[in-house]
Amino acid sequence: MTDCLGQLDPKSTNGERQKWLSVLARCTLKDLQHHWNELTKSEANLSNLPYRFLRKAETGLVMVRGRAGGDGQQFNLGEVSVTRCTVCLDSDHIGYAYIRGRDHKKAELVAVLDALLQTNRWSQKIRDTFVMPLASAQEKAKQNRKSQIATSKVDFFTMVRGEDA
Repeated sequence: MTDCLGQLDPKSTNGERQKWLSVLARCTLKDLQHHWNELTKSEANLSNLPYRFLRKAETGLVMVRGRAGGDGQQFNLGEVSVTRCTVCLDSDHIGYAYIRGRDHKKAELVAVLDALLQTNRWSQKIRDTFVMPLASAQEKAKQNRKSQIATSKVDFFTMVRGEDA
């Protein structure tokens, strides 16, 4: 669904946007640059994409909180470095990025991709080129980790001694 300006309806894409930002934030800069280079080979007008910074990439710390037992009392686990960036395309689409770590180039590229994913012109192309392959690779890596962990799983049990029997 689009409004009169040709932008995607934010209400219908909010969940999708969370998913693509999650996928893009979790991948490596090397993967992002590889897919970006592939895309710009076929789409020459993306290689010099005009955009401006609303907030240049900057690094800070955020406090990570945990819960005892998953649902118990909250506690401060520690601080994590986070880099954020905000860009605006000439079409007035605004892209945001919050990534773990200190990689300014990655934060900038994720913000540009977020802005492009909100446009009707580039949304499907970038989903096919970036989001779907990267999400698939991340899911495969997650399944590989799960299978490696499962091979070392140990089941503990307790036996009750019958001293008073």
